[in-house]
Amino acid sequence: MSILDHPLGNPDHLPDAIVYAAQMTAAALPELDPKTRRILELTADGTSLGDALGITKEQKQALLDLGCRLIQVGELEKATDVLLRLNQYDPLMEPALYALGVICQMRGELQKAAFMYTQFLALDATNPMGYLRVGECLIAAGEFSEARATLEMAKLFAAEGKGQPGNLAEAETLLAHPDVAAAPLPQTS
Repeated sequence: MSILDHPLGNPDHLPDAIVYAAQMTAAALPELDPKTRRILELTADGTSLGDALGITKEQKQALLDLGCRLIQVGELEKATDVLLRLNQYDPLMEPALYALGVICQMRGELQKAAFMYTQFLALDATNPMGYLRVGECLIAAGEFSEARATLEMAKLFAAEGKGQPGNLAEAETLLAHPDVAAAPLPQTS
C-alpha cells in the first residue's frame, strides 16, 4: 500500500456520505437561527464559509502569514489550529493546504502530508513545489519508483519556469538520491 492511497477509506462511499450529511442538515434547518440557516444556505450554494462570514482576502492572508510564522518558530500545534481554521474558511486556498502538508511532513505523518500536497496540486497542478514535497514523502516512505516519477514531474514544470527559483536544482538533487536514481519508473496500466 502506498502513502498515496486514499487515507479516508473507499471514495465510492463518498456520495452516500454527502447525501446523508445533506439530509441531516435539511432536517436541522427549521430549528436553526436565521443567521446560521443563511450561512448554511450560502455554503450549500458554493460560497466559502469565509465569504459567507464576510472574511476578507486580507484577513485570510493574515491567518496564512500567522500560520507560516508559527511553523517557522516550531509552534506546530498552534500553526495547525490557525491553518485548519483558514482551510475551513477557504478550502481552495492553495498555500494553506501546502502549509498543512509541511506540518504533517515535519511530524513524520507522511500519508497525511502527501494527501495535503495532492490537494494543493489539485488546485495548482503545475507547481513544482507540490511535486517536490510529495517526492520527499515518497522517498521517506521508501517508495522510490513513485518518488522518481513525481520528481520528474517537478523537474518538468520547473524547467518550464513554473514555481520558484531553485525548484529545478532541488528536483535534480532529489532525483540524484541513489535509491531514486536506481528505481525504475512505475508502469502505467
